[in-house]
Amino acid sequence: MKHWEQKANGWVFLSHSSTDYENVKVVRNYLEENGFSALMFYLKCLEENDKKDKIQELLKWEISARNIFVLCDSEAAKKSKWVKWETDYVKNQPGKIYKEIDIDKLRYQKCTQLSILDDLMNKATLYFSYSSKDRTKVEIVYEKLNSIGFRIFKDIPDMKKGKNNQIIQSKLHEALQEINGQGVVVIFLSENAKSSPWFWKEKTVALEQEAFIIPIRIDNVSIDEFPAFRNLQYIDMRDGVSDNQINRLINIINERDIR
Repeated sequence: MKHWEQKANGWVFLSHSSTDYENVKVVRNYLEENGFSALMFYLKCLEENDKKDKIQELLKWEISARNIFVLCDSEAAKKSKWVKWETDYVKNQPGKIYKEIDIDKLRYQKCTQLSILDDLMNKATLYFSYSSKDRTKVEIVYEKLNSIGFRIFKDIPDMKKGKNNQIIQSKLHEALQEINGQGVVVIFLSENAKSSPWFWKEKTVALEQEAFIIPIRIDNVSIDEFPAFRNLQYIDMRDGVSDNQINRLINIINERDIR
């Protein structure tokens, strides 16, 4: 059975007043039913006076570690110094997905308020295939797509360090199978990729599973050196990553019937 971290569609920090606890649970349950890991932050061990100075540091770590921040706003939340601090802190964190739910309205407009979160669930799942030597360039694309809610398999932790090729190959098939039919394989073409055995294995598996593939050129390698991709729409990012290129990538992803 896989660890929850590998299955979560997104990591959510729920900022809320303790007064609204029961209603915030409705939001948390809704997110978890849709595959998200949602945290209602409270540690009883920090109730002791000599430990209260540790709260802010823990909050910083947890907000920074999660890619989605949901403010559960209410009259009580507006009076909470911690909710204000959390909200101010996250707004200075680049790349976070920020949503607001009106907890007071949730009591009588449940569907309307929860629907605010629905676009988190309407993003494609992406699998990034690339040479580890191109990690810096790939990371720029990852950050831009991750910040607007796409769920991305960048790699399988330690997968390529294993010694048993059959087990590694099985894990690769399993990862690509998870997005098959509802996701996209983004393949980064480069000179480094040409000499990466795992790049070619991922390419082969993606083609065997008839995955929806989008190639991206990130250096001067010729598309003709990757014959399987010649007739696919591809994106040229040899000169860097611009907002126009990211928007074109998103448009191609959305052309796929993945929702």
